[in-house]
Amino acid sequence: MKKLFFLIMLVLSKLTYADNVILMIGDGMGANHLKCADKTKPVYILSLPVKGTVHTYSADAKVTDSAASATAYSCGQKTNNHFLGKLPNKENCLTIAEEAVKHDIPVGIYSTDHPTGATPSAFYAHTSDRHNKKKIEQQKKEASQHMDIIVPTEKISDIVLMKLKNLSEKANGKGFFAMFEGAKIDTNSHAQNFKQMKDELYDFDLAVMQATQFVYDNPSTTLIVLADHETGGLTDECQYTTGGHTGVDIPVHAYGKYAQLFEGEQDNTEIYHKMHKILFQ
Repeated sequence: MKKLFFLIMLVLSKLTYADNVILMIGDGMGANHLKCADKTKPVYILSLPVKGTVHTYSADAKVTDSAASATAYSCGQKTNNHFLGKLPNKENCLTIAEEAVKHDIPVGIYSTDHPTGATPSAFYAHTSDRHNKKKIEQQKKEASQHMDIIVPTEKISDIVLMKLKNLSEKANGKGFFAMFEGAKIDTNSHAQNFKQMKDELYDFDLAVMQATQFVYDNPSTTLIVLADHETGGLTDECQYTTGGHTGVDIPVHAYGKYAQLFEGEQDNTEIYHKMHKILFQ
């Protein structure tokens, strides 16, 4: 009933003004990554008022990779591991970033990943092979004509407020879509390097705190903070059990105008559909 109320309010609000969506992805960041980091230094993300969980499995595996999970966020449909912006039948899907461009809504894609990293690429690239760097680089170049893309950036916390301000000014009341990724939470969890993982998570957390301030100052904004999957099988005792991904549900935290839409249990494809409603309906 609560979610239905907010969906009704969302539709009514579209009669007057547009809304902004900020999606922040901590790659590989499971619930225990947050809890274990919080034992050393308070993690701001845990204080966000709305909390839920997300199922992450892909179309062809119980354990997803970043390409399939990010495509679920960008397109709203399950796809196979290694696929970017493509469905299992290899047809391209229109990403939420590409649709925003069609609506003349400003888009920003920012990540600490390598130049053709899977998560950011899922918002503007279309290939059945996430390792096809040449093709992704060409598609990134083409997308950069219509989107503000910085991949990689050294620290998300160094750019988040500046980029949100720039997108807001460019939007001029039309709303905007921004995706920020802290990629090295995943990288360091693959390496089972707990200390360096926490360093990346703390920077991502600082960026979330800064984004929250933007939302407070710009109340027509919804902030969604989540992961694409969990990496490392981190235990309650803060020990890694694997160097790969796991299939456990990941946490989602939200703040802002339609944060309540992200409360409770949901599939990763639902994240897209909720963001789509906020931006376009």
